[in-house]
Amino acid sequence: MSIASTVRDRVLSSSPEAAAQGAFEVVSALQDLHPARQVLALAAALKVTAEVLDIDPRELLSVVGRMEADARFNNQDYFSAVALYVEGEIKKKYP
Repeated sequence: MSIASTVRDRVLSSSPEAAAQGAFEVVSALQDLHPARQVLALAAALKVTAEVLDIDPRELLSVVGRMEADARFNNQDYFSAVALYVEGEIKKKYP
């Protein structure tokens, strides 16, 4: 089994909570950068990581979109909490 299929399998079996927690950790690590650099860094990291692991980044975004929709349907605020954190960090620096 290749690393790409192993990673893909784990992505597909991960929980929305795990995805949101990971997102929070990544965003938190970038919080000292200008918001434009944060966005570029996140996009570059997704692109490079997906290419190295031979995974379509659009597939990853689709999986996260479904996770977010499922969480919202189940009244779980995992992604909302991340969004509020991102919004607060950017607005705090650039009102």
